[in-house]
Amino acid sequence: MASRWLKLTLGGSAVMLALMVLLDMPRPTRELLLVLVLGAILVATYLLTLTQRHARQAAQQARTLQQQVQALEQALTRRRRAQQELLDGLPLPLMLCERDSTLRYANQTALEWFGFRQVQGKSLLALTLSYDLYRLFQQGVWREAQRTCSLTLTFPQERHVLASIWPVADEEGTELFAVALLDRSELVRIEQVRRDFVANVSHEFRTPLASIRSLAESILEDTAMSPDTRARFLTMIVQEVERMARIAEDLLTLSRAETLPPQREPIDLTALIQQVVQQVQAEAQAHRVQIETQLPDRLTLFAQRDQMVQVVLNLLTNAIRYNKPDGHVWVRVFTRAASSAPDKVELVLEVQDTGIGIPSEELPRIFERFYRVDKTRSRDTGGTGLGLSIVKHIVEVHGGRVEVESEYRVGSTFRVILPVNTNL
Repeated sequence: MASRWLKLTLGGSAVMLALMVLLDMPRPTRELLLVLVLGAILVATYLLTLTQRHARQAAQQARTLQQQVQALEQALTRRRRAQQELLDGLPLPLMLCERDSTLRYANQTALEWFGFRQVQGKSLLALTLSYDLYRLFQQGVWREAQRTCSLTLTFPQERHVLASIWPVADEEGTELFAVALLDRSELVRIEQVRRDFVANVSHEFRTPLASIRSLAESILEDTAMSPDTRARFLTMIVQEVERMARIAEDLLTLSRAETLPPQREPIDLTALIQQVVQQVQAEAQAHRVQIETQLPDRLTLFAQRDQMVQVVLNLLTNAIRYNKPDGHVWVRVFTRAASSAPDKVELVLEVQDTGIGIPSEELPRIFERFYRVDKTRSRDTGGTGLGLSIVKHIVEVHGGRVEVESEYRVGSTFRVILPVNTNL
């Protein structure tokens, strides 16, 4: 607009000058007109400069405003991304639902828990298949307050969780409800193990104590008891005391294996196994069990000697006591490529027997404390029910694992597998 106005002004001035020349106006008139024309030119030039300056300022302000808007959008994007990463990084499932339980959002842990890739539009019940959780959600919506409850989820696997529901608002102020789940399955399992352990310890000590009390009362009350009977009763008391001492010793061994790091040293595993075999030979002969070994000439490992003796001794003792008359026990040691990493080597200690075997339904529980497959036979042979638990914990603190194969009434094979590359 300013440019067009300037052109008209200049054009008009040129016409006026031309008329002055053509009409040969008097000098005063020409001078006056010239002043007017020059003034118009100056005013037009000033207006043009002022307009251009304002235009540049407006353009700069527009660019500044655009940059500020872009910076704000980037900041909001970074904030949303940080919030998303924070929520996805939480180790517990977190979901946002509308009042009707329609899911608005679920973090990565929730998606992994329930096996979904996206949840928008699904209901909380469809995602979790838990009526208990759905009822808790309804209570939270109705009360519009936080609700917390312990419950058990069964999909896609059983989990004991602490569920919390509380109201929140999104960026637009829309009311939503957050659902968080804390997995307490391991705590529940540990608590159950603790209760079982206390009950088992109480039972294990109550039985011999009751026997000792009964025998002692018989000795005290029967003044006419024959010396042979008295001696037999006293022998039985000593046996029960020894049984309690074995339980206490095994409990201490298990506690040390669970809490103290192994004090490692170089040991010759071949020589260690041969010494343990000699130690149990008398018991093997008493049970008419033959022990055969297949060992390398020498195998040096870095481990705690006493604990490795405990592992071999417990496995051999079980193989002898739960064997059949004229049975066999084979002890083998060899190395092989690790199943998880073929470029690494692992050591295998294998104890195989021709004993009574373990029913398949009992296998998952044989490493539990005080668990016995044949409870009567275990007590008759002096077992405490802690041997395999001790083996398992010792092997695990050395970085290994224990495997077992068994066929009922045919025999069992226990394998202690240790990583050679980490020196046990």
